[in-house]
Amino acid sequence: MKLASRLFPLLLLMAIAQALGDEPRVFTDQAGRSITAEVVSVQDGHVTLKRADGQSFTIPIDTLSEADVKFLKARSSPEIPRQGPTPAPLNSVVIESLIDGPSELRVKKDGIYWVNGPNAKPGRHMGQEEPTYVDGKSWRPNWKEPRQDRGVDRTATKSVDGIDPLKTEFKLLNVTVNRGGYGIEKRDPIKVSIVEDELAIMIPDSQGGSMWYRFALVKKE
Repeated sequence: MKLASRLFPLLLLMAIAQALGDEPRVFTDQAGRSITAEVVSVQDGHVTLKRADGQSFTIPIDTLSEADVKFLKARSSPEIPRQGPTPAPLNSVVIESLIDGPSELRVKKDGIYWVNGPNAKPGRHMGQEEPTYVDGKSWRPNWKEPRQDRGVDRTATKSVDGIDPLKTEFKLLNVTVNRGGYGIEKRDPIKVSIVEDELAIMIPDSQGGSMWYRFALVKKE
């Protein structure tokens, strides 16, 4: 009886937590890979999951198993109307990329290229392989180590007509969970400098989870 009386409050608390949906769950993607995590948010067809170690991941819901999709759709909230992306300045080149960890975009004479840090490469987070967009057009960077999603690496240069690193200003437009979102989520400050006659745009992004960064390279006269 004493043991039962001690267990009852604990079992009651566990039942309440489970009913609220706060218990960690094993999520499995369509490739069979699993992660044990709790749901942080469900929005715009994406789910943000947090593991026990505190690391968060934002992934498309439709990449998960059918059971997980049904579970998440059942607890998703209605869409909230919001404004569109911030308009880009005139005479600028707009860059959009999915970032998770230290990444640096270099701007050189008539071109751009990525330099990656130790984390996921731009666009390659949690099994995703999103392109970088340049003025809305898809660019799939050519990495020196294309088979590796993470680690120190750099890409070949993409040609961009009429761009001069010494006559270019950086302007951050949006930082959002989903491409095309509105606003700027709070992340590490972006550092902009001139390195060997190139414009270096360093995105630290030390926080958990990936974000779409959208910024403009404004051409000065």
